[in-house]
Amino acid sequence: MRTSVVAPYCCYLRVYEPLAALPEGERSSGEAGLSVPEPAQTGALAVAEQREALAALLPVLPLGAVGGESRAYTLEVDGMLLVCPDEPALRIRQALADLMESLPEHVLQVILPAGGLDRVDFGALQDEACPADAVPHILTARWHVPLVWFVIFGDEDRSIAMDPVRELRYRTPMVEARRRVGRAYRLLKRAHPDWELEPLRELGRWIETFHPHSWVELDYGGLVQLMDPEVLAADRSAKDVTAALQAVAQGNDEEAVIVYRRLRKRWWTLRVKERAS
Repeated sequence: MRTSVVAPYCCYLRVYEPLAALPEGERSSGEAGLSVPEPAQTGALAVAEQREALAALLPVLPLGAVGGESRAYTLEVDGMLLVCPDEPALRIRQALADLMESLPEHVLQVILPAGGLDRVDFGALQDEACPADAVPHILTARWHVPLVWFVIFGDEDRSIAMDPVRELRYRTPMVEARRRVGRAYRLLKRAHPDWELEPLRELGRWIETFHPHSWVELDYGGLVQLMDPEVLAADRSAKDVTAALQAVAQGNDEEAVIVYRRLRKRWWTLRVKERAS
């Protein structure tokens, strides 16, 4: 029996690279995605990914649950095909590593299926499938959008839809993404060298690994289902982040802190729903 699966309460930061910039295997996945009459929409692909994740909650991880079928998100800009490979093996390897590093063993034994790790095909997570220095094209955050991600975008990059599918996303060329992140980092390092800027540095290093003709997309994904239509329509988080940076540039730290706290409160209100029963 096929059950309904709600899109995961996650948002996604994706990089779409020119098809020619991808390794052969990922290039083939992108071309395969174009061979169907109507390429899958990002929401449908996210739900497919969620189905595979739910399969991992069975008493024993099914064979092949780790690794998964490779998919590709596609985007066409000015006649140029851009591709964002899903890279399940790479993303799952990193997620497992983060999980095993962040939680003690007795907690892992509670949250992982009995014998689950014994059934993981770690061979699919090794060098050939995902080299040690590989960088994912997709970053994921649960129950909120990390505020640092909004540095990449301007309000003019925003698009929203309410019917028939509710969506909110930002898209910008890689050259703009790098310019904005670099400018924000230099500004904050000069004005407040004591502030914690590592998340901004990490974001800058990540986008620098991709082709300069790429595009960057922030997709609110399943988070839109947690937001009332009025709240979603009024959300201008990228514009607020830009305003906070402009306030710092003008020496108005008080205004910058007010905007920042307002943003944190807005997203914390959404994030606490993770703990609701």
